[in-house]
Amino acid sequence: MSGDCGPVRLACWTALDECGDCFELVLAALQPADVAACRLVSRGWRRHADILLQNVSVAAGTQLEQVADVWSNLRRLQLTASNHTGWLPQLDALPQLHCLRSLVLQGARGGAVPSGLDCRRLAPLAAMLGMQALEARDLLLHNAPALQDLAQLASLHLHACSLGEWPGTLPDLLLPLSRLSCLSFRAARDGCLGTPSLSGVSKLVSLQQLHLLALDVGSDATCQDIAALPHLASLTIDRRAGCSSAAPTITDAGVEALAGSLGSRLTRLTLTGHQLLTDGAVMAVAGMARLQHLDLRFQHWTPPREGPLLVTDEGLARLGALTGLQSLHLGGACALGELTCAMLAAHLPALTSLRITDCASLDDRAALRLQPLAGQLAQLALNNCEGVTDRSLERLLRKAARLSRLELAGCHRNITGLGLHMSGLCRLRYLNLACCDAITDAELERLLPAAKSLEHLDLSDCRVSDSACHLLASNAPNLQWLSLEHCPRVSRQGLLCLAAGLPLLRELHLAGSGVPPEAAAQLRASQRSGRLRIATAKHCWWVPPALCNPAAVAAH
Repeated sequence: MSGDCGPVRLACWTALDECGDCFELVLAALQPADVAACRLVSRGWRRHADILLQNVSVAAGTQLEQVADVWSNLRRLQLTASNHTGWLPQLDALPQLHCLRSLVLQGARGGAVPSGLDCRRLAPLAAMLGMQALEARDLLLHNAPALQDLAQLASLHLHACSLGEWPGTLPDLLLPLSRLSCLSFRAARDGCLGTPSLSGVSKLVSLQQLHLLALDVGSDATCQDIAALPHLASLTIDRRAGCSSAAPTITDAGVEALAGSLGSRLTRLTLTGHQLLTDGAVMAVAGMARLQHLDLRFQHWTPPREGPLLVTDEGLARLGALTGLQSLHLGGACALGELTCAMLAAHLPALTSLRITDCASLDDRAALRLQPLAGQLAQLALNNCEGVTDRSLERLLRKAARLSRLELAGCHRNITGLGLHMSGLCRLRYLNLACCDAITDAELERLLPAAKSLEHLDLSDCRVSDSACHLLASNAPNLQWLSLEHCPRVSRQGLLCLAAGLPLLRELHLAGSGVPPEAAAQLRASQRSGRLRIATAKHCWWVPPALCNPAAVAAH
């Protein structure tokens, strides 16, 4: 290093979240300016250096000044609340980041203390006219009216946040944000106090994207309100899983209202979890000619409803009219069968992503009708479709040379190595075989032709052992994410084999496996695992975080 580089600052690198393997140890001896100069070495290095220099997640407890002094050209920054105090770091140094465009504020991960944010602490952002996107996750927001001072915001994401003492609706709070074009609201799962009403969303006339996931968004009145938005092009209305049958839900009338006003503008639509929709709603959706991305999943009745399903195979077949679709997700309480699959295969030439989930009516005869689509698909998911077996899967995969993502979770004993015809899947990067309990070490050998390109592999609840770990360590050099949850035959030996043979592995899930907690703890403490997350316990969403033992959840 030349003398004009100044003293080495290890702190500027160690302050970053997930920083610690040998690559980062080399970078720790360099100044960011030197790293920037190295971007000319190769196209790949430049891409990685740009990410490091412009998009970082700061480790919890790090002072913002420590980062702002060195990483002055950041465009996206994520700050995480401390597990001990539940509070985020001071934000006074944010104006030093002149290039900042997006800020993510994350509540504590696994801490016993609830995370809170006094929105008045966001005051430094008001002078940052280029700061366009704000995302808050898992936070209790106090003094919410202070958000109204951030007039430059174009995008606001509130995920599992409550608004504390704010007495009004969410649209009333956000009305002064006249430039807001994207709003995403995900209610806290426990429906805690401070979850605001969404009534009056039509007042936010600048919205182009609206994504709602909450208990009270599923009503025809909400649809009529949304239908009045003049510029909306992307809409999500997700009625949360687990809602009682008495909770509000959308009917055909609500979907017809959306189609009547937005049908000529919407390019993306997600309607999930609504149990009263029938073929009439599907017909209305089929008339939205500009749709490119559609997610239409129907809520199962609890307890099960007697009689035929409200959405029929004939009704779903009308979706073949949406010839511009690029991605389609169907599933739930619908009678999807041969007619629908044949219509989709014949009329959707632009489709590259097809997902069918939780669909008991889908069987091999229907799946075989999808063969004409196989060659154009980059993503295919048949999760929890227990009627699909090796017979149809093998024939689909033979023609799926472009496939990069395959999901077969929950297919139980119907999927074995015979159906996993991988010899032509040289682009496959993501594979989910969770709960395919016919998958064993021997079956896994059939995956080896595609193993070199795999980056994400889920083998939860499969009957694999340490032998599978040896196979992966020898044949899957690009693997970054792996789950072996509930695989009791995977032991300490398998863990050590994975750690030694998979240099790019970043996340490893071992809850319910045969790996002793102390073995995982020893590996976490080693130099090699500085960037490897090892999870040996799993948080149950119905248990309040304050009752969880943070030590039981894997940390760095």
